[in-house]
Amino acid sequence: MCTDKNQSRLISSWAYKNISVEEKALICNGAGAAGYWINCFIPNALYGLDCVEAFNIHDYDYEVGVSLADKDRADNNLLTNLLMLINERGGWLKWLRTNRALKYYQAVNEFGKHAFYYGKTNA
Repeated sequence: MCTDKNQSRLISSWAYKNISVEEKALICNGAGAAGYWINCFIPNALYGLDCVEAFNIHDYDYEVGVSLADKDRADNNLLTNLLMLINERGGWLKWLRTNRALKYYQAVNEFGKHAFYYGKTNA
């Protein structure tokens, strides 16, 4: 469970808040789709602002989601969570971080279907 005061305010399901450390390690990998070589170029921080928990929530939502509406909700929650972190701790780089958050959202929204449906039998 998340212990950081700011991170615990992020939008997530009750189930996510109660998964074990082991389950979280199996499902969540931060930014980027698990197993892809390009992940080494996708940082979990937006210009130094740690956003890994927002990305982990998004990973979990993709894992448990079943419909396109679930994917859209996960993508929208990712953007909301990133903007919440930026608003709380964005500092003087706030505008750069906001721009990067919008790019992350655009990427998952436009190109995330494969990752969302990966491993689902009725996809």
